Amino acid sequence: MIGDSELGWLSDVGEGPGPIYLRIVDALADARSSGRLQPGDRLPPQRELARLLGVDLTTVTRAFAEARRRNLIDAAAGRGTFVTPGEAEEPILDLSMNIPPSPAGLSLPALIRSGIDGLLRRSSAESLLAYHPGPGSPAERAAGSTWLSATGGRLPVDRVVVGSGAQALLAAVVLSQTGEGDTIVTDALTYPGLKTLARVTKRELVGVGRDDQGMRPDSLEEAVRRHGARILYLNPTMHNPSALVMPEGRRRDLARVAGRLGLIIIEDDPYSPLVSAPPPSFLSLAPERTLHVATMAKCVSPFLRTAFLVGPDTEVIEPIADAIRGTTMMAPPLMTGLACEWIRNGLAGEITAAVRVEAQARLEVARMILPRGFASAPSSLHLWYPLEGRLGSSELADLARRRGLALSPAEEFSVVPDTANGVRLALGAASSRERLEQGLRSLVSILAGSPGYSPAPV
Repeated sequence: MIGDSELGWLSDVGEGPGPIYLRIVDALADARSSGRLQPGDRLPPQRELARLLGVDLTTVTRAFAEARRRNLIDAAAGRGTFVTPGEAEEPILDLSMNIPPSPAGLSLPALIRSGIDGLLRRSSAESLLAYHPGPGSPAERAAGSTWLSATGGRLPVDRVVVGSGAQALLAAVVLSQTGEGDTIVTDALTYPGLKTLARVTKRELVGVGRDDQGMRPDSLEEAVRRHGARILYLNPTMHNPSALVMPEGRRRDLARVAGRLGLIIIEDDPYSPLVSAPPPSFLSLAPERTLHVATMAKCVSPFLRTAFLVGPDTEVIEPIADAIRGTTMMAPPLMTGLACEWIRNGLAGEITAAVRVEAQARLEVARMILPRGFASAPSSLHLWYPLEGRLGSSELADLARRRGLALSPAEEFSVVPDTANGVRLALGAASSRERLEQGLRSLVSILAGSPGYSPAPV
């Protein structure tokens, strides 16, 4: 007979949001994390557990299947089910990786296979086996001009640079336009890749205050004058992590301040293709000072580590091309060739439209499950969930990870300490809407059981 002390973890199942089978799995994970269940402990038979909890057998069977998938338990034929000795597989449900969801009705693996096969069968396939110039071949730069035309008309190809992802292009810009010790001004919460880039290149980041429309022009001017910065980094459309789409009026105000202070604007713009009618880009508002970077990874697929940069003139482009040659050498020809082919034949636009529909559907799932108060934009791949009370974002991230759920705390984005208390939830990495729903319900369960947590105000 099983002693009461061995069943104490069952009290954690209790009442709460989300399916009961997931609450059973979460209780198992917490008990193993806290030491109440030790590696090798045998669990009650499924029928006995169902009787103790007052649920049907299929609920417990489903819970055990999920717990095995998370590497929390294992079964030995004829001996029973035991707590595993290893760490839980992490992440089981990923709400941290900001990637586009798989669009319904399209098989990206099939499209990639057929696309590559088509490229290799053409007579021009030999060009895929050769080195390309640092800024890209004329055909690649022309495709980039087409992709960027949504920001305000076709651009001369000699102002376009092709890179192996937005991060590679951002690195080339930082290396060519700044020196060690120089300051870059950005939002107080900003893209983590910029933080990493600044750290490894020994550049300084200064966070600028913001309001509900984005970066404040007066705070920008004060920061620039105080720190002598020449570079302004902005992610104005579906800002990462807040998901804010900066309104046109604020963009014009910031462009005027940048012009008055002689700033170079780096406009990081991965998400605009997902917005049905985005505001004017900084590229169109201040073309004489804007370096605009647009990746295909966030609206088509991360398989396409292809991004394009456009600058004011060839004088600016040449040192950026040199920086590419000195770091990544060039964009991979096969991958870039496929990306350009999809731009030319319209498939990239079709995939983006399908991703936009799926992203909107996933936001509806989040609205159905999460307590009100989070920030998002239509078709955004992520949302920002503010935390109130004593529960910190890193604490919540640790609690979630112990239950096999990955999310991004405010500290990953903070340039200024204690700027905000919240988490970014990425909606695209889950394999399906159903898996996303499971992850969000698990998060709600974690929040509800966390001391010091109170729902964000509406």
